[in-house]
Amino acid sequence: MTITACTMDCGDACSLIVDGEKKSIKGNPRHPFTKGFICKKGTRYFERIDAEERLVTPLVKENGAFRQASWDEAMGVIAEKLDAARAVPESILHIHGHGYRGIVGTASSVLFERLGSSTSYGSVCDDTGIVASQRDFGVLNHNDPEDLLNASRIINWGRDVTRCSIHQHALIAKARKNGTEVLTISPGGDETAEFSDVNIVIRPGTDRFLAAAVLKLYLEAGDLNPWVLNRTANWPTLRGLVDGLNFAELCMACEVSSDDVEMLYDWYADTGNVATLIGWGLQRHLFGGENVRFINALAMISGNIGVRGGGAYFNISSGRNLGTWAHLVKGGASSGSRRELLIQNMGAEIKKADPPIDFIWVDGHNVVNQVPDCLSVVDAFRKPFVVVVEGFMNDTAMQADVILPPAFMFEREDVLGSFVHNCVNHCAKAVEPRGECRSDLEIIADLAARLREPLLFPDSETCIREGLKKADISYDELMDNGFVKVKHPFIAFRNMEFGHPDGLYRFPETLHPEPARDSDYPLQLLTLVSGKFLHSQIREEDQRGVPVIYVSKQNPAWAALNPAEDVYLVTEQGAMQVQMETVKELHNRAVVMRRGGWMKFGHCANVIIKPMTTDMGNGTAYYSQSCRLENR
Repeated sequence: MTITACTMDCGDACSLIVDGEKKSIKGNPRHPFTKGFICKKGTRYFERIDAEERLVTPLVKENGAFRQASWDEAMGVIAEKLDAARAVPESILHIHGHGYRGIVGTASSVLFERLGSSTSYGSVCDDTGIVASQRDFGVLNHNDPEDLLNASRIINWGRDVTRCSIHQHALIAKARKNGTEVLTISPGGDETAEFSDVNIVIRPGTDRFLAAAVLKLYLEAGDLNPWVLNRTANWPTLRGLVDGLNFAELCMACEVSSDDVEMLYDWYADTGNVATLIGWGLQRHLFGGENVRFINALAMISGNIGVRGGGAYFNISSGRNLGTWAHLVKGGASSGSRRELLIQNMGAEIKKADPPIDFIWVDGHNVVNQVPDCLSVVDAFRKPFVVVVEGFMNDTAMQADVILPPAFMFEREDVLGSFVHNCVNHCAKAVEPRGECRSDLEIIADLAARLREPLLFPDSETCIREGLKKADISYDELMDNGFVKVKHPFIAFRNMEFGHPDGLYRFPETLHPEPARDSDYPLQLLTLVSGKFLHSQIREEDQRGVPVIYVSKQNPAWAALNPAEDVYLVTEQGAMQVQMETVKELHNRAVVMRRGGWMKFGHCANVIIKPMTTDMGNGTAYYSQSCRLENR
């Protein structure tokens, strides 16, 4: 039995007990957040490790087909190509994602930073909400998640905890048993009704108008706390903005009834403290940053920031307790500024790059599958020499010239934090890697040593010891226990002291209108998280047939289409065949498709989603994609 941890891109960051011989995975009962239980994605991880289709030897593309190669051959070819590209460092592009996180997991980023390569910027995940929260609070922080148990009421503003955080789901369930009431705001079509006392269905992407409408009621009631206002830097600007808004128009914009808006006001204004959970999908709209900022503003105005049982929860940085070991690498030199390519428009960015991209290294990211306009990325990958560190023949691996098989979770060692709680976990090696798979650090250290001007990397233990120094975490304690809880204030922003230099909170100062619906594409596509699989880590056998989309029976397309004929999901980018099913309580213009399906099986919605950038943080506005459904 080994105490280890989950390193998947999930905020719960569970501590695990793994039996490598029996291939059993259980939650660590001693861990203060995991508490002995884990999600289905975690319990099934040996299915991924032992999958028949897993790649376990290096592959080299020859005459358009892959063949097996030795590590020595594959690394020799890569080193030769990389050495040639180093003459123009910008011609090298490194793309690294959150598919592999941790102290040791930064190895490839360290190498390519030393080489002065091009890199990516922007976000396919939560940077929009992070930047929004930083603009408001000055730093990224929230109350300890256990403080949800002290709330009188919880406003769950769009977080599908049944699919993305089983432990927050459990905390909410426990709070309800203790008498806490829960109100959920979302486009619907999820399982939030099972843990909510009240549900409000909202037009996707318009949460800022609902929050502004509640703020309008606060102004009209004169229900404002002078102490709260004195802890802000720009209250007069927000007040002037809200004064100029029309309540009825705000309700129309978010398609929420005035009665429901008034009810939401009562939930915030009543006695007791209110905790606000902010969903990680709210920022995936063109004005996702404003959505988050207006919800934060409502939590602030209602007096629920800096108090027990209150708070606004978006996330924290999973790396805030971890330091770097890059300075321990011998050889090379940091190059300062690097060329950056926008991740969500990667195909166009590569094609217009000058000097051109000649070498691409991808790890921890099924980038071809995960960014909009996938076909453009496929086309852009044709000319450069492409190396992909990947264990499955997914959409990105198929574009590679060389595929290197990495050791997976449980087959390698690392240390990582969480973007929900404050524990740092040791992901100990619990089983030997399959076949010829190697850890990412081994791969990078081997490549770096083969270069004409070699770089020498430290071993895993040295990296971990150095990374733990930032938060003064004991290496021995971490190894013995499998985790360490780092001390942070249980209540964020107590006494309303914020992270800006003047210590004051900042309100949003603009409210942008929602773009008008396109009559040719009157519906809105939402590629939401799956409960069975994490992003594109989906078994091939589960992607056979036509992908399913979900609509409400009140959706205008439902009555108009003939279910006996083929149904197509259509955007200005293209079309894909789908099966249509109905789900209750879903907004009548929403079309839901679970994310992560592969292009090669016809399941990837990103093929027909155009690149769009959010209002802050260079995020990706996946959920602002308009669409229609039609028979063909």
